[in-house]
Parts: sequence; C-alpha cells; structure tokens
Amino acid sequence: MKSTDGCAIKRTFLDIPNAAELAGFSVRHFRRIIEEERIRIVQIGRKFFILGADFERWQSAKRSKVS
Repeated sequence: MKSTDGCAIKRTFLDIPNAAELAGFSVRHFRRIIEEERIRIVQIGRKFFILGADFERWQSAKRSKVS
C-alpha cells in the first residue's frame, strides 16, 4: 500500500449497504447522498461498490464541513 500524508490508501471495495452502515445512514438515504454529492461508484456485474479511498475522502470532507 502507498502512503500519502501519513494515511494509508485502502484498495478495498465497499458495497452500498456496508458503506451506508459505516457512515451511519440507511441504505436509501446513502444512495441519495451518493447521487447528490457525486461519490464515485463502480459497477461490477450487477452490484455497485465504492472504493475505500473514495469513502474515506468523502468522510473527511464531511468532517471538515462540520468543523
């Protein structure tokens, strides 16, 4: 794994239900957040995933808005 500014970049995929749970939202609400905030998703077969690095980037941006 590469390290950028002391943070390890994760090369994992999160499916939408797991990402929603980690973010503390319902799946339905998190899908709306994905559309509104244009979080990049990847389709593999019939399922949709969020890259771990994109999820962490979104979370840090969300935290900076609150502060």
